[in-house]
Amino acid sequence: MNINAGHNSSDGERGLPMVSVVLPAGSPWSPFADDALLTRPFAGERALRNANDSTVLGASLTLNGSIGSWQTNFGVNYARGWASNLLEIGIDRARIQQAIAADAAFDPYGPWDESLLLATRGQARSENLSARLNVRKTIVDLPAGPLVWNLTANASRNRSHSRQEGGEGTGDGGGDAGAVERRTTRHQASGQMTLSLPIARRGEAGPAWLGDLSLDLSASKQAMTGSRAQKRYGANLSWSPWSIVQLRGSIDRAEAAPSFDQLDAPIVTTVTRVFDYGRQEVAEPLWITGGNPDLRGGSRQSVSLAATLRPLGGQALTLNLGYSQSVAKGGIAGFPELTPAIEAAFPERVTRDAEGRLVAVDARAINIARATDAELSSGIALRLGQARAGERSKVAPEPLQISVSLNHRYRLKSELLTRSGLPAIDQLRAGGQSRHNLSMQLSVGKRGIGANLGGNWSSPSVLRGAADDAAFRFKPPLTFNLSAFMEPDRLFGLPKGKGVLDGLKISVEVQNLFNGYRRVMLDDGTVPPGYSRNEIDPLGRTVRISIRRKF
Repeated sequence: MNINAGHNSSDGERGLPMVSVVLPAGSPWSPFADDALLTRPFAGERALRNANDSTVLGASLTLNGSIGSWQTNFGVNYARGWASNLLEIGIDRARIQQAIAADAAFDPYGPWDESLLLATRGQARSENLSARLNVRKTIVDLPAGPLVWNLTANASRNRSHSRQEGGEGTGDGGGDAGAVERRTTRHQASGQMTLSLPIARRGEAGPAWLGDLSLDLSASKQAMTGSRAQKRYGANLSWSPWSIVQLRGSIDRAEAAPSFDQLDAPIVTTVTRVFDYGRQEVAEPLWITGGNPDLRGGSRQSVSLAATLRPLGGQALTLNLGYSQSVAKGGIAGFPELTPAIEAAFPERVTRDAEGRLVAVDARAINIARATDAELSSGIALRLGQARAGERSKVAPEPLQISVSLNHRYRLKSELLTRSGLPAIDQLRAGGQSRHNLSMQLSVGKRGIGANLGGNWSSPSVLRGAADDAAFRFKPPLTFNLSAFMEPDRLFGLPKGKGVLDGLKISVEVQNLFNGYRRVMLDDGTVPPGYSRNEIDPLGRTVRISIRRKF
């Protein structure tokens, strides 16, 4: 049994609210014979606020055991959540101007009630109850191994109640005008069946040249309130003609439907700092996230091939090579980076003022017409210092273990068709995505002490602007992260249960070791606004020290 609780809160200030109002001629508050323009802050240094709070309480229970010849696993989860959001947008100029004209006693210079601030407020409550049952059974023992049948059933109920108020005052005087309430209850059920079929086993069943050969077949079905049932089929083939070679292939076809959160999550409005490619300037629009009840389902097909070679036997040296391709039609995706191409495809999601400045972006999930991705992957891993079975001695010291891995990903295709009738977006050629990615890991350690160095590099990329000749050129950095830990009781073999060092773990983590950042330039070599060193990554290198002790 597990019981958990969590609370998150954030408070931000986003600048002084300023307003300009007209003091009409003849106003007792104006010494001028003509209309006068008064510009003032709301109240001294009182800034606009942005506050978010969320609380989650949950409990789960898991049972494992055998029922007859079935291996069973049953789990149930329950969670409740509460969330609130406040975003002050500015000063209600229209109400203040109306008060100046209608009430001679209204003081345009004095303190103003907070009900004159425009704001959006949101409150939400959610409840989730889910259960999962998995049963596994060996149907028959074949010459090549057991034929295993695996069944999984899931059921859940999700409830949500949200209330959104827009443009109301933040004080107690705010009314209910414009408030939108949503209550949603959705039930979901799914079932999956997997059949593991061994076909041949080296030296025991089948021709010797066939080696190890097995096939996994799977089928599932899922249904949720408000959407039609989705089906999924898959097959995985594993073949090892020799002990040092393993080949794998898989094919999968799935019908996809939006999740409960994608449909019914509460609307949250924040202010996000983004780069406006259209105007080539930094903007701070209202950023709207949450559920989108207009989402529809889609389908996805994927194929993958992989090969693993261990020329030295065991885990000392491993070589990997793989290919994967996926095609999604009518699927669901998070709102992409707001490039000119995305804005042209979803103009209803972007709001600009009369001067073209970015005001608001509806960044909820979207449906896409088609997304196609294909890539090659390769890797090499080397492990040293591992004692073989039967070689470890209680007298001899534990050997230092070293592992090194290097992985490369080469993206062959990444094409996004947002809507039918529009041109597809080649995200590798003009969408700002890198074609190559290289990562490495170096780990050194033994019982009670260890260190890890990780590195990552991506190739330069290009993002096309509104015109073909306007391009933003991105040059990602070569970044390294370093971490190390020490457990004194295990390192020095201290007796259990004695001393302050028992169960103590000290960790040090350095992110972005060499303080790199992604460089951005225009075609003429200049750095666009918003892409200076401190604007891209104001934090830079970070060092974290953690001390943990088990009691």
